[in-house]
Amino acid sequence: MSHDTSGSVREWVTDPVGAIPVDLVLLTLFVAAVDFALAQPAVYGTPLAVVLGAPLVLFAPGYAIVAVLFPGAGPENEPSGWVRATVRSNRAGLTVGERLAVSFGTSLALLPPLGVALSLAGVGFTPWTVLTSLSAITVGGGAVGAVRRVHLAPSDRFGVPVRALWRRLRAGVVGTDTAMDAVLNVALAIAVLAAVASLGYAVAVPSDGEEFSNLSLVTENESGEYVTSGYPRNFSAGETKPLTVAVENHEERTVEYTVVAKLQRVEQASNGEARVLRETELTRLDQRVEAGETWRTRHDIAPTMIGEDQRLVYLLYTDDPPRNPTTSNADEHAHIWINVRGVETDG
Repeated sequence: MSHDTSGSVREWVTDPVGAIPVDLVLLTLFVAAVDFALAQPAVYGTPLAVVLGAPLVLFAPGYAIVAVLFPGAGPENEPSGWVRATVRSNRAGLTVGERLAVSFGTSLALLPPLGVALSLAGVGFTPWTVLTSLSAITVGGGAVGAVRRVHLAPSDRFGVPVRALWRRLRAGVVGTDTAMDAVLNVALAIAVLAAVASLGYAVAVPSDGEEFSNLSLVTENESGEYVTSGYPRNFSAGETKPLTVAVENHEERTVEYTVVAKLQRVEQASNGEARVLRETELTRLDQRVEAGETWRTRHDIAPTMIGEDQRLVYLLYTDDPPRNPTTSNADEHAHIWINVRGVETDG
């Protein structure tokens, strides 16, 4: 059965407010507000982030996709084929409860393929990439769903029956046969909310074990790629050679990093550890690095001590370095071994 789309267009022109899908508009505004809030350092990683992030991850994208697939309120507007086979249909089409359940399930089903897609794209499956991707899916799906609704007759469009939902909610609490039924209904609702919050917490707030910084020493090969090989090994006094220091920020927050570079003459102690006999600090490097970003900086090594098998060590600190930076008090450290020869003179 076809519908007169010209009537929908006329309604949009004469009554644009009445043709607006309020639920999809509110969904878009909610996504924008959540993204803005989670971008604030004072919010991200807090319980408030869970409250905001859980609906965005577990419900919003599914609701937008369902809005695209099911723009109408009756069976004549339902899709056919495999999509229809996945959802129970009746004379009233998708009920509000069915739409909410399918939205929740669709959001959960969306996460695994999204993770695969992000990995194949080389951007990684991080909280920020997930939230950004889900926000784009929600806003894009909401826009397509709104257009599909506008092209339906007003009587065929899906609309949120606020008054009917309130009557059902009230009946489930105060309209039950016994007080025990009301208590059980409330307890069931709380249990569902707790389950959703716990699942959203795992996505919205990273665990402590996932927060770390990584320090590495790399060189640039002939094709311009950074590799962990080809380090400068032999120096002459006064000679300078480059090395790249790379710091990856996985702390889920912006960090002020400091790298302290030292050249050390060491000997092997009886317990197998290297004992520092003499050392000199070559340089300090510092940089403010955003969460999920990698900082690479070039250090031109200019050794000041002559000798074989000297340890060039880099000490990474996420806060201000102590007065005496060492490998034991650094957050991360990396080193290479170099030889420095004296300048030969004639005669």
